[in-house]
Amino acid sequence: MALKRRIFFSSKSIWLGFACAVSVSCASTGESSFREVAVEPDPPHECGFCERLNEPSEPFQIYGDTYYVGTAMISSVLIASDDALVLVNGGMTQTAQQIADNIKELGFSLADLKLIVNTHAHFDHAGGIAALARATGAKVAASARGAEALEQGRPTEDDPQRGLVENVFPPVPEVQIIADGATVSAGEIELTAHYTPAHTPGSVAWTWRSCEDEGCLDIVFADSFSTRSAPEFRFTGGADYQGRIETFRNAIQTVAALPCDILLTPSPLSFGVKEKLAARSENPDTNPFIDSGACAAYAEKAEAGLEKRIAEEQTAQ
Repeated sequence: MALKRRIFFSSKSIWLGFACAVSVSCASTGESSFREVAVEPDPPHECGFCERLNEPSEPFQIYGDTYYVGTAMISSVLIASDDALVLVNGGMTQTAQQIADNIKELGFSLADLKLIVNTHAHFDHAGGIAALARATGAKVAASARGAEALEQGRPTEDDPQRGLVENVFPPVPEVQIIADGATVSAGEIELTAHYTPAHTPGSVAWTWRSCEDEGCLDIVFADSFSTRSAPEFRFTGGADYQGRIETFRNAIQTVAALPCDILLTPSPLSFGVKEKLAARSENPDTNPFIDSGACAAYAEKAEAGLEKRIAEEQTAQ
């Protein structure tokens, strides 16, 4: 039997809790709903800023069947139906248990997790996937290049961050490759992959429709467009740099052109989680996450960031 929940917010914190009511359907997903699943996390990832990245955050509803279950600094998103759960991104290795706890706090069972998809294979967004997949038997899906990185437990050789020492994570066996523009489903949930090879060669934007009483909306979980790289990497270096820049720009335009009512990204800072939750707490009848211009604005900022990086590299030559 599916539960009904209404989310309540307070300005005292990002999230204070939730109570059962007759609003958005969000809970139990079949016979396994109350079966406990134990997560055996891999060894914690060590880096100078890992503790900050793994700072806990209470889970909350974004819209309809879509929920935030990540940390205060790294996004993971849960999509829930009556017959399956889908997770987008798995945080760091030490984040796996937090994600599991957040899913449980929302009233779901980790046993119902059937699919995990990844936007890009770096330690801070893919590190917890192996443990969560082991615990639940969930399938893992990514782009072709993303699957390559997930299965080897580190970025591909042409990834801008390949040379960063800390960028390794537990390998994920048997990753399902989802073609550009193709869909993958779990129960009633269906996601579409849009290849956006920019931040990494395997980057993907995932899209789906989420519904509640007010109607159905298009949700876009776009990948990062950060140009952060290993010290020796140059976007404008090598014989193929023109192609690399063109590919990056095309990826930005792909996101700009997507039907987009709600934008989500690998970093909660990039889609203003704290500010939006504060605004919704002040006025519970509104949902600040709904913004049809968010993808276009995100793309515009990404374009400016790319141009800045190109100018910096050209100046340094």
